Amino acid sequence: MIKTGFYKMKILIGVDNMARFTGVELSAESIQKAREWFADNAQGCINEVVSGEVKVNDIESYIQWRKESIAEALDGCYDYTLAFLQKAHTIQTGECVALLP
Repeated sequence: MIKTGFYKMKILIGVDNMARFTGVELSAESIQKAREWFADNAQGCINEVVSGEVKVNDIESYIQWRKESIAEALDGCYDYTLAFLQKAHTIQTGECVALLP
């Protein structure tokens, strides 16, 4: 479950339960690839800090936070966010739709 604000939700992926975004039914494969993209992005942030390319105030805390982000992304904790749904949609269709009109 997501523990953000007052909202606690998670999109469950199954044969009969797919997420929809802008009228497109997102496949389990697209959702999994989007989860992996967000996890890879967080790992890239860790790599930049470890290499010294990017500076942060507290390296250990930052790395711990990003590792938690990786686990949460792979667990589907961000599946409900617009950024996640947009990325899954782009992965599936090749189109990047605007979030706001």
